[in-house]
Amino acid sequence: MKFKLGLLILAMCFSKLGYAGRCQIEKATASQLQLSSSYLSQAATSFSVACDSNYAIKFSSRNLTSPAGNSYLVSDRNHKIRTQMFISGATSSRWNTLISQPAADQTKFVVLVQLAEQPTASTPAGLYKDSLYVSLIY
Repeated sequence: MKFKLGLLILAMCFSKLGYAGRCQIEKATASQLQLSSSYLSQAATSFSVACDSNYAIKFSSRNLTSPAGNSYLVSDRNHKIRTQMFISGATSSRWNTLISQPAADQTKFVVLVQLAEQPTASTPAGLYKDSLYVSLIY
């Protein structure tokens, strides 16, 4: 049985609050991640943020279930498989929370997704998806 997992990633939102200097997201390494069907398989993407003033960044996903990065992939038949997501590069690793960041020429962020559930022979084959959102507020 072939089992394919996918994660759509980096639908980025930008907002301006008050005075805003230059702020941009650049050097994204992947817009789509593929996980294998084995327990604890991982996939990651990275991107850089350059801001000439302090800013806030928020990471969330369509299927997020906790601020610790617990989420799940869902198939077109609504079958779910649990995932765990991690953030590095931010001053904290909280999901769906504004994270204050200092101004910097370039701050690299990495988002890692890990399969947190063992697929079994009875797991329906198909494409399983989640969407990751990165909001930058400056």
